[in-house]
Amino acid sequence: MRFSLEAESSAGEITSVAVRFRIGLRTTGIYEYMDFEQGMLVNGDLFWRTNTGASYIPPSTFITYNFEIEDSAGNTLITTPEILPYHDSRFEWIEISNGPVTVAYHGPVATRAQAILDVIIQTLDKMGPVLGAETLTPIRVAIYNNQAEMLQALPPRSAAVGRELITEGQAFSDIGTLLVLAGGRLALGTASHEVTHILVYRAGDSVIRGVPSWLNEGLAEFGNVDPGFSYDIALEFAIGTDRLIPIVFTQTLPGVPEDVIIYYGQSRSLIRYMIQKFGPEKMQELMAALKNGTTMDSALTEVYGMDRLGLYNLWLKALGADPYELPDVASARPTPIAFATVAPFTLTPQADAVAIGSSSGTATPEPETQQPIIETTPGADQTGSRPQAAPGGCNATSDSLGSVEVSSSAILLGLLGMVFGRFRKRNL
Repeated sequence: MRFSLEAESSAGEITSVAVRFRIGLRTTGIYEYMDFEQGMLVNGDLFWRTNTGASYIPPSTFITYNFEIEDSAGNTLITTPEILPYHDSRFEWIEISNGPVTVAYHGPVATRAQAILDVIIQTLDKMGPVLGAETLTPIRVAIYNNQAEMLQALPPRSAAVGRELITEGQAFSDIGTLLVLAGGRLALGTASHEVTHILVYRAGDSVIRGVPSWLNEGLAEFGNVDPGFSYDIALEFAIGTDRLIPIVFTQTLPGVPEDVIIYYGQSRSLIRYMIQKFGPEKMQELMAALKNGTTMDSALTEVYGMDRLGLYNLWLKALGADPYELPDVASARPTPIAFATVAPFTLTPQADAVAIGSSSGTATPEPETQQPIIETTPGADQTGSRPQAAPGGCNATSDSLGSVEVSSSAILLGLLGMVFGRFRKRNL
């Protein structure tokens, strides 16, 4: 993304040119000085790389920016903030809107784009009251027609992971932007699932901690108005084969694809149980408590009168499953590891020693190096990546095959000529 500026001062040489910009709905902005040659008339330039993890910007996001200019006479000019969309310049985009939601698409997929817009509006109407989340703040959506297109628009990750996983969709909740793979059969369900993540973020994330995965994913699947998986079958399988996962005590999603399906089935079932048994008002109260920074156990106790273990076992009882018991961490002991015995070396045969040859006849063999033994904790190397078999793709990783090309913004003080993306817009 490139910012360009031409500025002129009649009072003295321009000594400083900076741009301040904010990405989407983030409350904090970025302040950067622009490159220029000092003089009465200057041309400032700043190129902001968006193909790194720290500076990545999802396509279709609104960028709010303005310039700050100072001259040697002590004058300062701060331009009026402008808002323009950051579009993927590989394509010519068309936008359709309904209320706070705008969907950007390209190519002959107008019908699919309209269907995605409609399903997002349905999800906002369904989950806004359940979560107590406001639904008037803008949400930007960019849809891609195939995986090859979308891969380059996703955050840069390892190429190996990107080749193995297909991301159906990804929500950037703090920015208010959503990317959806429109060509997939799960496109509508993915859009519904991912936009619920944005609502959960608005309703429950605090500056201290985020909403835990089991609650976040469970709410996202409960809010999915077009589910593409039969999680009930996966849940029955887990109960019958004793493969239930203590989801309320896990920090991330499982690393095994089959377990991820079970995880989603359990999460959705638990959330559905909470809402049906205690009512949506209690879920609103839980979200509000989490938003205030309350810990999960304290928030559950405050709202439902029980902690995670009590809630989990109440749900298990409703399923007819055995109650869960927390492992006795205090009495747990590490598994002993047998170390190899290292014997001394000797030139003459001796008991409890290793004989080696003399240096005068044959080369003396080097002692075998004892390899260090590293003990690992089972389950510690889990990731939040969602495998291809699972729906959505909110946590799936991908590889960026190259930087996302975007149109530049050119601002000429006095003329205010702008070029920042090619698109047409239609409001419904």
